[in-house]
Amino acid sequence: MTLSEVSFKQLSELAERVARRYFLARKIAQLRTENLLSNQIEQTSNLACQIYLTKVISAFESLNERDRSIINNEFFFQGYDGWWKSIYSTSSFYRYKKQAMLRFLEVFYRV
Repeated sequence: MTLSEVSFKQLSELAERVARRYFLARKIAQLRTENLLSNQIEQTSNLACQIYLTKVISAFESLNERDRSIINNEFFFQGYDGWWKSIYSTSSFYRYKKQAMLRFLEVFYRV
């Protein structure tokens, strides 16, 4: 099954999972920087966290401006519910959101 065959809800859940793990990886990287992790945990988690962070950032940077705005506002730094209502019609927003999620996840999982 490819991402284009996945439902809107499943795409949204995948993007939410990527975002949650992104913030967890950032927190681990911050703790490592502050030397709050044990040496053993640091060695095993540091590389994995850096790879994950790089993949998320690369996927985000590959998007066009509209897709970035949607991914950022919906999954990473949510401003407020309905942020899009003054910009898009409901049908356009959901169509653009699906496109943005597909593009983001395709690059994320390909990288």
